[in-house]
Amino acid sequence: MSTMAEDLRTAGVVDTHYHVGPELIVRRYDVKSLADVAAPFGATLVLKNHTYPTTPLAALARRRFDADFYGGVVLNQFVGGLNPQAIEGAVSGNRAEVGNEAHDPSPIVVWMPTMHAASHLETHGFGFDPSWSGCCAHGAPEEVARTQAPATKEKPVIVFDDDLKPRPELIATLEMMVRHNCILATGHLHASEVKKLVPLALEMGIQRIILTHPHYPSIQLKDEDQKMLMQDARVFAEHCFAIHTQDGVPLQQYADAIRVTGPEQVLLSTDFGQVVSDPFPEGTIRYAELLHGMMKDFVSEDDFLAMFSSNGRRALGLN
Repeated sequence: MSTMAEDLRTAGVVDTHYHVGPELIVRRYDVKSLADVAAPFGATLVLKNHTYPTTPLAALARRRFDADFYGGVVLNQFVGGLNPQAIEGAVSGNRAEVGNEAHDPSPIVVWMPTMHAASHLETHGFGFDPSWSGCCAHGAPEEVARTQAPATKEKPVIVFDDDLKPRPELIATLEMMVRHNCILATGHLHASEVKKLVPLALEMGIQRIILTHPHYPSIQLKDEDQKMLMQDARVFAEHCFAIHTQDGVPLQQYADAIRVTGPEQVLLSTDFGQVVSDPFPEGTIRYAELLHGMMKDFVSEDDFLAMFSSNGRRALGLN
């Protein structure tokens, strides 16, 4: 095992963004096969799925597979978009013991829309990116995109109106999140929406917020805006390896952003689980090795490892 791998294992990797299947597209792992590789490494993963809540899968993994997995729900059209009942449904599945009436006191992440965010659909022209299934690596993205296209035209989930005023459904959804102490992740909303959402959510009582991969093409949240939002200690920026490997964003942009914001509220996650992405934990190790040399002149070793580990525990309320 490499020195970096040993350091990450000792620190205790926390990946706040890991995709699990089954889904409308193929994925590398189901919850059991992911537990088989993550549990021996001592990793904590937040399971993500664009179509349904992952809280039951995570609870099953905690109970049956000895894996530190946590779940959540993405507010795409599959669960009714900005739907408070989708959050209650995710909470109801957060029980490792099915005979218990009370849900587990485990973190639940609620993502704003991803593939059904208005900005995502406007930027890409489709919801599910063909590259998520690995089609582009096989040279036929248009054909795979056509065969995987939804039967009906994809409808965006509108979070803010044209004047950037919050929709009533957003207020109701945030209220439900406060009630259940959920963690808010900003999904694929545009930077202009993120800058409105974060202070609104904090004012309403959300205790922890994750700025989802801010350099993603449909988001484009500037480094100075990240710094401004992260002035509140409850706000964390999540830089994901997949935005480099799949979307071509240079890793140097991550390093530059961390130089601006500082590392204290930064999460380095993979956003992996695609069939063409590195398996776990190899992807995390490769990510750390590539980034390490870019930041060693302004980030200490302890702070570097914290971005892969203890910062994530704080963001999830596990410390």
